Amino acid sequence: MALLPSSHISHGIHQIKWNGSASCLNIPVSSLIIRPTNCWMTGPTSIVVAGTDARSGKSTEMGVVTTEQRPVGELATHARTGPLRNSKLATSDASDPAATSSFYVYGSYIDVCGLNAAAECPLYDDGANEAVPPTGGMTILDFGAPCFEPATLALGTQLFNSQGCTPDTTLVILAQAWLRGYEINPNRTASPMYVLAAGTSNSLTAAVPGYALTPSEMSLHGEAWFRSVISPIAAIARSLPTPVAIWAGNDIEESSDGSWYDGPTTGAWVDAYAGASGASKPCVASRNALMVDYGDYVPNEPGWSAGAVYHVSWQAAPACLVPEIYRAANASEWQSLNRYVQSVGLPRMEFTGVLSEDGAGGSLSGSDSWNTLRRASGQAAAYLSVIGEAGPVLPEVPDLPTSVTAVPGPGLATVGWSAPTWDGGSAITAYTVSVYRGSVVAQVVTVSGSPAPETTIVGGLANGTSYTFYVSATNKVGIGPQSLPSSGVAPSGLFPMR
Repeated sequence: MALLPSSHISHGIHQIKWNGSASCLNIPVSSLIIRPTNCWMTGPTSIVVAGTDARSGKSTEMGVVTTEQRPVGELATHARTGPLRNSKLATSDASDPAATSSFYVYGSYIDVCGLNAAAECPLYDDGANEAVPPTGGMTILDFGAPCFEPATLALGTQLFNSQGCTPDTTLVILAQAWLRGYEINPNRTASPMYVLAAGTSNSLTAAVPGYALTPSEMSLHGEAWFRSVISPIAAIARSLPTPVAIWAGNDIEESSDGSWYDGPTTGAWVDAYAGASGASKPCVASRNALMVDYGDYVPNEPGWSAGAVYHVSWQAAPACLVPEIYRAANASEWQSLNRYVQSVGLPRMEFTGVLSEDGAGGSLSGSDSWNTLRRASGQAAAYLSVIGEAGPVLPEVPDLPTSVTAVPGPGLATVGWSAPTWDGGSAITAYTVSVYRGSVVAQVVTVSGSPAPETTIVGGLANGTSYTFYVSATNKVGIGPQSLPSSGVAPSGLFPMR
């Protein structure tokens, strides 16, 4: 990895800096490659990370861009040449499984991967063009971290390069785009059942700065992941001419930098998912609702015992292990855990697959990732997938806010709303409430903050006159479209009867 001074970074771009390590939460780069301290967004699918090289301990900076993680000095060249779409393994041993693609799912996909989206959607495009191996394959859609929506307290998922909390219904639509693409893939009929895993992570972020989910909230999220995400996607997949097995996923990381949940909190999510799904091994594509762990194992990290790692990655009933193998030490660390659990009388872990970055950021190639784990463990995993594909999209204005409500009072109304599904790839800094009396704008109120509040009191209204309210969101790019109107309300000086 090239070690470049900070002068190589353009500080004119938007820095994600809320408080402390929150600036680098939920970024698609392994803590085994770089331990980040500051991060800058250069677009909804590209980030610059400054921190410490996890291998050498030296200060370093790297670009996390589309399919690759590059030193920042290469960012300008990459921006001119574009991403490497659908890149596969260049070489492999005769016994290697063919590589498939996995994705970090970015907030920018929401606007291009709707119910009828086709080639303009990166997820549809991959499903349609995936080199489906004749032995079957696996694609993981890593949606990001558990979160909550401040106005409603509804749980959701924070997509990558988004500061919003995306509801489960939207995740189902995104996964459906991949399934639609897969149904036109000419290679699908010559393959056994394919596995699509819809994944979350244990990244310690909740869209709102300074907020972390409690173990009980993580349990609720894990249960909802089965009922509101996996079950609906599986129902769609079962009805397709070429069915696809739908599994859950969890990017489980152990880290001492405060960016990831500890073992007990992560276990709460895994156990709740297991209880809701009722799924159990063996880890074969003929079974739905299994769960892949595609995280790292780093021994002796605070908050994580060897038993906790074993539990979330294998011991839980539906858990199937697809470890990230970026360097040779990863494989030996996983195998050392296997030796430990066997020494205390527990069943050994069986590796279902391998997740690789195929050389990005100085990591092992896909072929080397798979073979390194095979040599360390003596196991030939069924699947090999390369994660990191994405298409660069420039930041844009936010979508419209939703669920606008108004409650009248004496000469005023309390107006509330929910954040847009897609924040444009940049944090929402303000909301504008437009007050209409009939077709005439009577007043405009702007509220701002970090996070921007999702309610306000509008005063100066005439009692007995009907008003409707529209809300729009603003980020660093500009102001987005107006919401649908609230119901009409008329302020009154009279107190309601109780």
